[in-house]
Amino acid sequence: MPAGQPFKLIMTSEDVIHSFFVPDFRVHMDVLPGRYTSVWFQAIRPGTHHLFCSQYCGTNHSGMIGRVVVLEPAEYQKWLQLHAEGSLALEGRKVFLKYRCLSCHSADQDARAPALEELYGKVVHYRLAGETSRTQNWRTILADENYLRESILYPGAKIVAGYDDLMPNYRGQVNEEDIVKLIAFIKGMGRGQTPRRVEEYPPPITTPPINPQK
Repeated sequence: MPAGQPFKLIMTSEDVIHSFFVPDFRVHMDVLPGRYTSVWFQAIRPGTHHLFCSQYCGTNHSGMIGRVVVLEPAEYQKWLQLHAEGSLALEGRKVFLKYRCLSCHSADQDARAPALEELYGKVVHYRLAGETSRTQNWRTILADENYLRESILYPGAKIVAGYDDLMPNYRGQVNEEDIVKLIAFIKGMGRGQTPRRVEEYPPPITTPPINPQK
């Protein structure tokens, strides 16, 4: 991370409760399965700082350690250009193509699902399952990480205004790591950046059921 700039982490756990702890920064935040938590900090000078899991989480808890490496801004940019590979957003694009998300989220006049371009951080109008599509039943929510995650795993929970409840759920199909990658890709998707259809990515082994509530 670069020195002198605020740095935000958005975190989730695949299975049990952990806790992200960097003693030098006085930073401590629980990491929970099934939802996202966030924490931010700002390092004022270059250096290396230890990080730990401070919540006893089971086998190999003592091995859950790491480092926060703080670089001068110029050195950080050099590291990005020469050593940083496989960003979450780029990996998320592969997940997006693998699961054929663009078949419905195509961002064109034939789209059967909402466009995802510039969605992150916007207000979404939706209705609950079983409610009619009358305007007075619309509710609103901010399209943040938790909303995107829920929409992937429980697409029938909040049905976007103007669309039908058609999306299959992907519980058991997409693991937590791929969900994080997919969300990173959606967060950075600007206008006109919906991928074109390609067939080089193998399809999922099984087809998710269209039954969001079960």
